Amino acid sequence: MTMPVGLPSRALPRLFLDSASAVPLRPAVIDALRHALDLPSADPGRNYAEGRIVRDAVEVAREQIGASLKLASSRVTFFSGIPEAVATALSSIHQRRHGATVLSAVERDSFHQHAAALGEVTTVPVNDVGLVDLGAVERALATNPAVLCCQWANQETGIIQPIGAIVAMAKAASVPLVIDATQAGRLAPEPWIADAYVMISSEGLGGPAGITALTVPRGSVLRPLLFGGAQERGRRAGLEPTLLAVGFGAAALDNAAHRSTEATELRLLLDQLIAKATAVEGVRVIGPTLSTSRLPDLVSLEVDGVASEAIVVGLDRRGVAVHSGSACSSETFEPSPVLAAMGSDAQHSVRLSVSWATPWTCVEDFDRAFSETVRDLRSLAKG
Repeated sequence: MTMPVGLPSRALPRLFLDSASAVPLRPAVIDALRHALDLPSADPGRNYAEGRIVRDAVEVAREQIGASLKLASSRVTFFSGIPEAVATALSSIHQRRHGATVLSAVERDSFHQHAAALGEVTTVPVNDVGLVDLGAVERALATNPAVLCCQWANQETGIIQPIGAIVAMAKAASVPLVIDATQAGRLAPEPWIADAYVMISSEGLGGPAGITALTVPRGSVLRPLLFGGAQERGRRAGLEPTLLAVGFGAAALDNAAHRSTEATELRLLLDQLIAKATAVEGVRVIGPTLSTSRLPDLVSLEVDGVASEAIVVGLDRRGVAVHSGSACSSETFEPSPVLAAMGSDAQHSVRLSVSWATPWTCVEDFDRAFSETVRDLRSLAKG
């Protein structure tokens, strides 16, 4: 059998520990996509039988996503990805409100760049474990900004923000709130979701990449960023991606059904991986040491004396895939702004993330590969 281009040939199965980038497709999603291939090739906006069948499939997916968040399906809008959802939410709010965009220093690049394009930006700092400075949030809200943006959990460190307190502060100040929940799939939905613009991603739940959902608070207007059609209740022009929506809905439903059990199991697994990694001299967790302050499926580690990319390459050669402390793009090795904001050494860090598909037998394999890689790289540096 021909190996995919770029995938190292190995007799043993590879260990994928970068699920924070994209959770492997869930079996329920694969089944849903197979059934969706039998749907008619029709525009869901058409009022004939084929169009209605496709429309029903899209709306069932929307209902599944809404149910997973305990929201009405009418609050859910589909977008092509996180950047488009961010741009639409921020530009919609800025069309009706004046003032700065307030956001934490550890938000995704898409938030920082779109906020800068819209005008004044107020950046709220974080402490050395990555938690948002609530006093700085309160001071920023006192200036009556246009919008406040804050993530629920960080995509690079797994740190969970005190989002309930932040929602309460924004609500008291009557400032719209945009929440990035794309990394928080293993966290149970909370009542404040109804009061904010909230983003979730398909790939973060074990669904297909290329589709993201943005929820809209009741009574809020979401103005389209793209024009040329009245799809998505006039919120986003363009033919709905039926197959992706079906897969997304199945992922949301399956994730919600197993969320609690998975979170418990993944935390136990990740804690074992962390214990093996930190047993190596000069390796420590970035952010809170208390595991309940972090996501159950993601952690960043700082490794003394070894460059991030060298660890990634060394582990890759031993059959283990991890992410480095560089920025999210594979086309740049610039240090992560998130880790820099925390005062961590991004050039000597790696991220481990697990999912439903990570085998429990991986701990010893990772231990051997990681300790050998760090040992060899440190010896090479000394030599």
